Amino acid sequence: MSDQLLFSVAGARGIVGKTIDPDVVTRLCAAFSRVLPEGPVVVGRDTRPSGESLAHAAIGSLTACGRDVIDVGIATTPTVELATEYSDAAGGVIVTASHNPVAWNALKFLDARGLFLSPALGARVFEAYENETFPWADGRSCGHVTHDAGATQNHLDAIVGLDVIDVEKIRAQNLHVVLDCINGAGSVIAPQLLESLGARVTCVNCTPNGDFYRDPEPRPEHLSELAERVGKENVHVGFAADPDADRLALVDETGRAISEEYTLALAVDAVLSRTPGDVVVNLSTSSVIDAVAARYGATVHRTPVGEAHVVAKMLDCGAVIGGEGNGGVIYPTLHPGRDAPLGMALILQILAVTGRTLSDLVAKYPPFVITKAKVKRRGAFDTERICGYIKRLNPDTIDVRDGVKALFADGWFHLRVSNTEGVVRVIAEATDRGGAKALADRARRVLDELWAGT
Repeated sequence: MSDQLLFSVAGARGIVGKTIDPDVVTRLCAAFSRVLPEGPVVVGRDTRPSGESLAHAAIGSLTACGRDVIDVGIATTPTVELATEYSDAAGGVIVTASHNPVAWNALKFLDARGLFLSPALGARVFEAYENETFPWADGRSCGHVTHDAGATQNHLDAIVGLDVIDVEKIRAQNLHVVLDCINGAGSVIAPQLLESLGARVTCVNCTPNGDFYRDPEPRPEHLSELAERVGKENVHVGFAADPDADRLALVDETGRAISEEYTLALAVDAVLSRTPGDVVVNLSTSSVIDAVAARYGATVHRTPVGEAHVVAKMLDCGAVIGGEGNGGVIYPTLHPGRDAPLGMALILQILAVTGRTLSDLVAKYPPFVITKAKVKRRGAFDTERICGYIKRLNPDTIDVRDGVKALFADGWFHLRVSNTEGVVRVIAEATDRGGAKALADRARRVLDELWAGT
């Protein structure tokens, strides 16, 4: 892990007590206040133990800069995004490190639309932070704090009210769901949402106390407890969210944890079956999306990794659905941001409308196997040199919009520096496990060559 505060298009994150603390949060929020237009700021947080003190620091800083604050308390990232969009706020701050371990925390900054900051605006925040040009108010000009207790209910109502969700059809199926919210921010909204859709909900770790009993990243290898619980009961689907509930993973009715890539594939299927239009995903997302889109004659656009990049392209081309293959579903009719509760509703929608099991739905897609690994950085990530090594492998195409992605006749691999951890992500995909492993091994050898020569 990096010993530095990590900056990205989403904000800033670090290890609590080492690279992020109340002082860092105070200065970051003061810098954020400096670049925002006039208006209040919405603040929310996930459940990790450091969140309360860091949220207090954020609120204190913003009010000390003369900003009124709308405090939504513990809330999912998409809940805070919606609360920001539908208020008169100038922006929002979410205290969450999303899928990072409990030792981490972070600030996600939002503009008045409830979207992550543009690269230009984000650069201005971090410039003000580095230069310590903070707009502290005088003693008579400090802001005030109000509490919004209805943000979660408003988010829930907005999902249930979507035209793409056939509430009565879902309710008629009497679906049984096992839900794992890792004791995070989704622990309140997700059970309520599922119950409002007529599902019988069995909760696993849905107490919002920040006790992350498993790795927070919702990937199959981290979902053994949920998979075991689903396998023992007559259940239609298992849902697993990350701590701030912007990512969703699935367990099928047999108790098999499936790749989080299928969360987005199924959501795209559910939406395109009712609404034609373009799809936007990132460069690391599985090719299964292309197969789903092709069935509906839809165009797929790919962007660099990161929600801000995907959202910008979605708004530019008017896409009807999109997201990231890490389990992040974005439906701009609701809000252009990743949303695990929305993903749950769309999965129930496709189960209800098709009358098929989750395992059957996944089996109908063309076979793709994706592998994801992290390699600790041992030197500089030199794109030009990496491309030189990759060219010896005779790829069909090399894409350098975000790290380096090499496409071959039998699949692809993608090497990129993580925005959230001090690692290089190695992602590879082929039509079978052996092919995916072979491509991932090729990618690792490229990194070995790169760092051996430094």
